[in-house]
Amino acid sequence: MPILSHEELKTVITESQGPAVSIFLPTHRAGQEIQQDPIRLKNLLKQAESQLISDGSRPAEARELLAPVEDLLDDAAFWRHQQDGLAVFRSRDVLRVYRVPLALPEFTSVANRFYVKPLLPLLVNDARFYILALSQKAVRLLECSRDSLQQIDVPDVPQGMEAALPEGPSPQLQRHSLPMDGRTASRFHGHGVGTDDVDVVNLTRYFHRVNDGLHDILKHQQAPLILACVEYLGPIYREVASYPHILKEIVAGNPDGVKNEELHQKGWSLAEPHFQKAREEAAAQYHEGLAKGRAAHSLAEILPAAHQGRIAALFVPLGVRRWGRFAFDRLSLEEHEKEQPGDDELLDLATMQTLMHAGTVYGVKPEEIPGKQLLAAAYRF
Repeated sequence: MPILSHEELKTVITESQGPAVSIFLPTHRAGQEIQQDPIRLKNLLKQAESQLISDGSRPAEARELLAPVEDLLDDAAFWRHQQDGLAVFRSRDVLRVYRVPLALPEFTSVANRFYVKPLLPLLVNDARFYILALSQKAVRLLECSRDSLQQIDVPDVPQGMEAALPEGPSPQLQRHSLPMDGRTASRFHGHGVGTDDVDVVNLTRYFHRVNDGLHDILKHQQAPLILACVEYLGPIYREVASYPHILKEIVAGNPDGVKNEELHQKGWSLAEPHFQKAREEAAAQYHEGLAKGRAAHSLAEILPAAHQGRIAALFVPLGVRRWGRFAFDRLSLEEHEKEQPGDDELLDLATMQTLMHAGTVYGVKPEEIPGKQLLAAAYRF
């Protein structure tokens, strides 16, 4: 099952051709509630089939389109391995199913393209972060948001130095000075050196292999990563890490034996100021841009700018929908009070176009939109 990322979502958006069915539902990791999850999906599939037929598909065509999703209803193993939400995208040429650590709203969309806005809390910069719990004996990778966490399988990552260095450690003795929390600490390693000393050469070899094992998991990600480790390991890992989004702050201490929930709580306390600062800077950019003609808060202005790749940051309200049609060739907008056949959800369209052109999207509560507008955008140019 693919990992949800900006690159993965761009692929889904690019492949989207109508009729495109998007289904979202909350799911459960354990307990009796698991039995209700396939029932929810079955009801949503009925809604999708009815809407497909209303939009002109023949009943047999609608059933054929939805059949691969319907096959999931009786897959007991599939339902035993859920997270907090399930997103399904289906068109004639596309079937994507994502288990996500977010309780998604129960919702079905049938349109000319896929609907992605419910996934925003997992994709914007102020929602997701990683924790890499790193010791000389074990490695864990956690994917987190403010309210959720999941431990990610890392089959290619060695679990400890002994596993990483089966050929044995390098025996040479060297002296190293390591930056530690504003100080400089000298350490030795090699034969005859105590167990508390820093074996920099072998730790570096170990961390190279940890980094290599994480590469395919993190290569398309942009979320910040927080190290959970004893202080002297942080600078050594940073020296070899290829992932560019590692925060300076760490969860200090040996993570072995520390529960994921405790690491998540400590990690969020470090991540929250980082996210808040980024949002405040984007909001300030919007307010400053209004006076210079480099910001907007109406769909009529934002949709053409998003299509042209001019939006640096976009604030959209979660749970709010606006219907209409946007002509990409003429850059003209037609808005409707209620959904009409062939309509797009316009806030979602602005979101998709911004993401497709590498802009940042903040999905927030309606009252948190800068300037108390429907939506707000700061332009690149």
